[in-house]
Amino acid sequence: MSEARPDEPLETIHKIAELRERYQMAALDPLLRACETFANDELLNVAIFGRFKAGKSSFLNHLIGLPLLPVGVIPVTTVITEIECGPHEKAEVAFKNRSAEQIPLARIGEFISEGENPENALQVDRVRVTLPSLKQYRGIRFVDTPGLESVLEHNTGASLDWLPKAGLALVAVGVDPPLSQHDIDLIRGLSSFTPNISVLLTKVDVLSGAERRQVQGFVEKQLARYWDRSIPVFPYSIRPGFEHLRADVESKLLTGAREDTGERRAAILRHKLDSLIAECHGYLTLALKASETDDSQRKLLLAKITGEKTQIEDTRQALRLSARHAAATSRPALEGLLRPYEAIVQRRLLVALKREFSSWTSSLAATMQRFEDWLSAALHAEMDALTAKHRDDFLQPAMRTSRLLWQSLQDFRNRLSERALEALGVPLPVDEMELSVQQPQSPDIRVGKIFDRSWELLSPILPMILIRPLVCAHFERKVPDVVEMNLSRLTSQWDEVVKTALGALEREAIHRLDSLVATIEKLTSAEAPRLSQIREDLAALDELR
Repeated sequence: MSEARPDEPLETIHKIAELRERYQMAALDPLLRACETFANDELLNVAIFGRFKAGKSSFLNHLIGLPLLPVGVIPVTTVITEIECGPHEKAEVAFKNRSAEQIPLARIGEFISEGENPENALQVDRVRVTLPSLKQYRGIRFVDTPGLESVLEHNTGASLDWLPKAGLALVAVGVDPPLSQHDIDLIRGLSSFTPNISVLLTKVDVLSGAERRQVQGFVEKQLARYWDRSIPVFPYSIRPGFEHLRADVESKLLTGAREDTGERRAAILRHKLDSLIAECHGYLTLALKASETDDSQRKLLLAKITGEKTQIEDTRQALRLSARHAAATSRPALEGLLRPYEAIVQRRLLVALKREFSSWTSSLAATMQRFEDWLSAALHAEMDALTAKHRDDFLQPAMRTSRLLWQSLQDFRNRLSERALEALGVPLPVDEMELSVQQPQSPDIRVGKIFDRSWELLSPILPMILIRPLVCAHFERKVPDVVEMNLSRLTSQWDEVVKTALGALEREAIHRLDSLVATIEKLTSAEAPRLSQIREDLAALDELR
């Protein structure tokens, strides 16, 4: 068998791009762009995906031997970060709305950290880092992606947009829980873009050896339920004493990727192109069958495929009602979840206040400032802890609705496919792109004014030694009010975010529905290219296969 010419993939991409324009198949766009980008890139992207706090950035820091990427207990990474071998140590920030800028490595956090670049306010497209120390990984580009299902909408969007570009994909999964339906959905989505997918089972240092083997076996068993081919699972920990796990990742995954970069890239590109050609072929086959009938019969077939307009409107309305019912029940659910913590947080802060107050021996003004700073930091810690503990609970209405809308769309698509099969003898092409959930920001903590009057003006003439009991009592009365206010604020923030996410899900679901119907109408209409053209294009696709 003769070797493929280097320009053949680009010719294939160009041909399918022409077909996309001729038949207005917008559904091909994500995969088409991914193939084009991958074909023009000389490096193999090893991308790390996964949920918020799954240990992606920690893994890469550990692997490259530098504390390069910010890590933390709250969502940290806000933009895509690429790391590769290069002759000089440097970092380049590419912006969405202006030219790129080179920065010292020490400033990376200003652009990729959620704390320093909240909601990607700087409009960073990506940060690319080159390190001479990565000679052993020459030919590989490591990609750190923001956490999926974090508390930040833009993080999830950035990661999902990057899925099609993946070459070798590592899906980071923490051991608690060891695997979720969202991880399965992520792997399913990645399967369209690359055949090289592995699971990185992180933070296994919290498990005993027997527990680690049990969790690894559970993950492997669950993956086998969904895929015939094996998906490797690599336990990992950045803690001392687990160096053998890093050696496994090096020898069984990265060494092969490094040594066979060209071969792996060719295999991945073939996989991407196979998916693209198959999807395009499916749509053109539908158009062919429709073109083989006369205009009057085609109208009947179209009506049979899509159903009555009232059925489509009923489906559209059902999608709206599902999202809006979830929005209506969001706040009561959040209040019921957070209300029990009010007394708990109050008691904890009052105990801590007694301990802290004994060290505040300066003036009244200084003591007031110390109290405000302490209370603000303590409340941040408490609200962050509640967010981390109940993040999945807070997002449950949006995630549940996402699955419900996705299933409703799949049911609608399956009905259309059955009608297409009955009417034309061909089903619709498979397309199971999941709906993503928009996510919230970190809680906004406000302590408020400590005293109702400007008592700090009296600080020079009021010795603290005389008024300490009064000041302490006032602080103790202030704590419950501030706790109540910020729990209410946290509830409101999550409620607003959940409703925003539900609104976005509703719009996206209806857009998918309308796009699907419009695509079928276009392919089966009298305006579609005629029979001879479609046959010619299908023959060309068969040759590309």
